[in-house]
Order: sequence, then C-alpha cells, then structure tokens
Amino acid sequence: MRKPPHVLHLLLLFLGAALLAPAADAQTYPSKPIRWILGYPPGGGTDFIARTVAQTLSANLGQPVVIENRPGAAAIVGAEAAAKSAPDGYTLFMADNGTFVFHTALYKKLPYDPNKDFIPVGMIMRAYMMLVTNPSFAPQTLQELVATAKAQPGQLNNASNGSGTSHHLAMELLKQRAGVDIVNIPFKGTAAVAQEVVSGRVPMGFLDLSVARGHLAAGKMRALAVASKKRLPPLPEVPTFEESGFPDFEVFAWQGIAVPAGTPNDVVARLSAALMKTMQSPEVSKRLGDVGMEVTPSTSEQMAQIIRSDQALWVPLIRQLGLKVD
Repeated sequence: MRKPPHVLHLLLLFLGAALLAPAADAQTYPSKPIRWILGYPPGGGTDFIARTVAQTLSANLGQPVVIENRPGAAAIVGAEAAAKSAPDGYTLFMADNGTFVFHTALYKKLPYDPNKDFIPVGMIMRAYMMLVTNPSFAPQTLQELVATAKAQPGQLNNASNGSGTSHHLAMELLKQRAGVDIVNIPFKGTAAVAQEVVSGRVPMGFLDLSVARGHLAAGKMRALAVASKKRLPPLPEVPTFEESGFPDFEVFAWQGIAVPAGTPNDVVARLSAALMKTMQSPEVSKRLGDVGMEVTPSTSEQMAQIIRSDQALWVPLIRQLGLKVD
C-alpha cells in the first residue's frame, strides 16, 4: 500500500513552487494589457506624449499599453494610485520633476514617497526652459536684463505658470545666482504666460520651446538665453545661460516612466529595454521633436541619477524660498 506523502515533503514542494513563480512570471511578462497612469487630464501635453509613446511601446512589448488619466491635486492623485498598485509590471506611472522632485519640498505631507514607493524605468523627454521677453522690453541680452533688475530692485515682474513649477523655479534660480529682485506673477498655465509676455503686460517669463516657438518665429517674443548646456538646434542664435555668464545653469522639465516599488527586477529590465527601443524609434523622436521636445532615452539607473541630482538642487532652493502649497 502506497504511503501518503510526508507533510514536510508537501511543504517543500509548495515552497519550491512559490519561489519559482516570480521567475516564471518574469519570463512570460507581459501576458496581458498594461495600464499607464497619468496624473493629468486628456488633451494636454503629457497626454500627447504618453499616447505618442504608448503606440510604439505596445508594439515593442507585445501587449496593449492603455492610458489611464487620473488628474487631480497637481498629479498627486495619479501618483498615489500608481504607488499603491500591485508591483507586477502591469501599472506604469508618468513621472516628472513635479511629482518626483518639487512636490517633496512644496507639500508638508505627500501620500507617496518618490524614493521609496517607485522604481524608475527610464526617461522619455525633456524640455529646456528659456527666458523670453516682449520685443519692446529694453534689455536685449541676459546681461542687460540683470543690470536693469539690479538698478530697479523689485520693480520688474516675471510671469510664471504657477508657484513651484519648473518655469517659476528657473527664475528663482536666476534671481539667486544674479542677486536680483524680480517679482513672480503666477498664472494658470504656460499659454497664459505666453499671452502676458506677448501683450507686454508682463515683460518676461520662462517658457519651453514647444510653447514659445511660434511666438518667436512671429517676432512676438525675444529669447534672451536658453537654460541648456548647448544651444538648441531649432534656435542656434540664442545663447545659453553659461555663455551669458551663468555656468551650470541647466533647467528643464522632464518626464519618464516609473513602476511601483517591489516590481521584479527582470520585469523592470524588460520594461526599460522596451522603452529604450521605443524612444530610439525615428517616428517617436520626430513626433516629439516637432513640438520642441528632446527625446532622452535612458536606463533605470540614469533616470534615478537625474532624480537624485534634481532633488539635491531644487529641494534646498524651494525650502530656502519658503515656498509651500499646503
């Protein structure tokens, strides 16, 4: 008569199966559609970027990547939803320097920790900030603007798309480095900033190329300097801040993909490789480049380094300025 398996033997078999399960899952990943959470509404710039990338990323992964817009509270609603999702590779989050850098200093308490609750997958794009002015504004170079601001402390206004945004913080960094007092006037969105500068109601503001390009081409704005290490190919005549006397002045808005902490390393590597291939696609690069964005393929570790560098630069500045949202 056959003896029943020993209890210990059954337990070992069970544990062995449990240990092998994650590896098997990683090898077959992905086996179902993947959702990509955005903290912003449909129809905006982030939505355009995600849908442009998702089409090719879906093909490279062999499964649909479905956009899920979860706007609210400056993208905090979407970030919290993503952070609390199962760490199985089937939930992606559109990370940016707002949710992963600025918010950590602007908000007293966040329902997520970008350093503990997420794993970077890879970068998608960045958009450099440039200082633009109304053409009738007397200073025609960055040096002239700084000189004017020093001669008129607290008399010049700057338009920004809200307190604590990369556009606003670019001006705060300039004020700190140049030792000038320029008043920040916040507006709702970059389109409003552009309109204020074009109309001359506010003489200056920081914008990215995607917003400023048409106004510059029409002669309705003047670009004084771009906050990048090199001049931008679409605007070869515009000097960098470094060329204008401000070394290491690099400010850009960036976006990338992150997944919930605990996602298996093999799955993160699979996603990272697929995203890298997607961002190297000529079609994706052209679509994003046509609207003034620089495609920036990266590894998971390279994205993590960008996050660390940004936090080291901006968090102390935000706290020094005493900027708070809540």
